[in-house]
Amino acid sequence: MNANDEFAPNHTIETAKSIELGKSYKGVIVSKYEDDYYKFTNPKPGQWITFTISLTNISEDLKVKFNLYRADKSLSYSVGATTAGGDLSHTFVSTQDEFYLQVFGWDGSYYDHASSGSYTLNVTAVNANDEFAPNHTIETAKSLEFGKSYKGVLVSKYEDDYYKFTNPKPGTWNSYTINLTNISEDLKVKICLYRADKSLSYSVGATTAGGDLSYTFVSKQDEFYLQVFGWDGSYYDHASSGSYTLTPVVNGNDDYEPDDTFEQAREITSIPSSGLTLTGKILANAANDNGGDYEFFKVSLANGKKILWSIKPEASNTELHFHVYDPNKKYLGLVDGSKGQTIKGSMYNTSGVDLFFYIKLGGYIGDNGNYTISFTETNAN
Repeated sequence: MNANDEFAPNHTIETAKSIELGKSYKGVIVSKYEDDYYKFTNPKPGQWITFTISLTNISEDLKVKFNLYRADKSLSYSVGATTAGGDLSHTFVSTQDEFYLQVFGWDGSYYDHASSGSYTLNVTAVNANDEFAPNHTIETAKSLEFGKSYKGVLVSKYEDDYYKFTNPKPGTWNSYTINLTNISEDLKVKICLYRADKSLSYSVGATTAGGDLSYTFVSKQDEFYLQVFGWDGSYYDHASSGSYTLTPVVNGNDDYEPDDTFEQAREITSIPSSGLTLTGKILANAANDNGGDYEFFKVSLANGKKILWSIKPEASNTELHFHVYDPNKKYLGLVDGSKGQTIKGSMYNTSGVDLFFYIKLGGYIGDNGNYTISFTETNAN
């Protein structure tokens, strides 16, 4: 009499029988030395999926145990019931595309292959991830828009969510804020920012579970990447999981960007008798030709006229400086201010022809880089 189940022979991993997720299957361990092997696959390959393995209707003599194997047939973990006839259930998350399951009896404490009997097997899968999965590597990062909110889920503590952003004004300095809110109670969220070449720029994390996280930064990059994951709040990465809401925001620069070079200089072609007052913003420290957020002005200077200007920082701990150049970009001089100081300059023209000159404004940013620049025009004499 054949007392075995419908899947026999499936007593080696090479003869494992494929099963469908969500269906129940009756199996029998005829001999305590027998193993039953099954194979099941990820319904969404490459995505983090929550699986539950359930062994129920256990016969009264069987202390059931199973081993789970990865796609390469290496052992992932083992779990067993400690009482004869006791059900066994285990939930795990994984991105593996396929799995092997070994079911057998043991003694409930130490020795494998020490009991036998029948059981019912059911494996279920739940796609608990967000709409952007799979975005678990920087190569699969999902592009997002600024000013919108997105719900994300870290199903596993080992999961990473990657997003990609593009500068709304390519080649221009911009200020951005990354907001992570509605953090689930078990998640200590952390982010890493990567440059366009995918090199690490900065990382910052919340120190409390469920705590929101906000980070503001400036960049001239045309694109950058964001990695979201959980950590332990102090040292170890990939140590917590949960859900979050991501809201990326562009804070912007002034309305005259890009104006970071002679060729992009903001033109001042006429100055009313009452004077001309403009505002601007320096987002990144600009000094010693470091590639920071310089502000260039191209100022028309009529024959017989003199132009005076003053530049005042809004923040008392911002330090401004400027260089002056002739139409051929020849350096003429500079003024270097102290923190909070209003700096001034002047140029006159008695050459007999109309000219122009350049102002190259830079600074060391304190609380902010906002400034006001005022121009007045008088006769050269």
